[in-house]
Amino acid sequence: MELIEILGVPFIAFLALAFVAYNFFSLSPLIWPAIRAFRAKRRLPRPWLFTAVVGVLVYGSISLMGFVFALPAHAYLVYLVPQLEDLGYPYGSWFVAAARFFLQWWWIVLPPAMFAATALLTRRLAEKWSRICAALAA
Repeated sequence: MELIEILGVPFIAFLALAFVAYNFFSLSPLIWPAIRAFRAKRRLPRPWLFTAVVGVLVYGSISLMGFVFALPAHAYLVYLVPQLEDLGYPYGSWFVAAARFFLQWWWIVLPPAMFAATALLTRRLAEKWSRICAALAA
């Protein structure tokens, strides 16, 4: 109760809303395809498989981009930039500033990126899902 008195009810409500929105966007690779697959009007064949495939593709592609871009950028910032700055070579200072900014605030960009990737992949894959299931059955 003391926390509510200190921060105020509107701020606590904002934090709760931000928490729910962040989790919804983070779980959108599982929620959105399930809604699309189990829709009563145009139900997709093998809806559980569709939901799993979209979820795996979205989470996997986001993880791959993290490994391909963020890991080398982080290694560059940790191992090379301090030595180059000590030697007086501010090589790639614009890249260093952008990489530091991204590596500090990636967690804000991640849920909207997941939601966008989910919406795009669900739309594209749903159009072809009947033919994919027919090919799997053959």
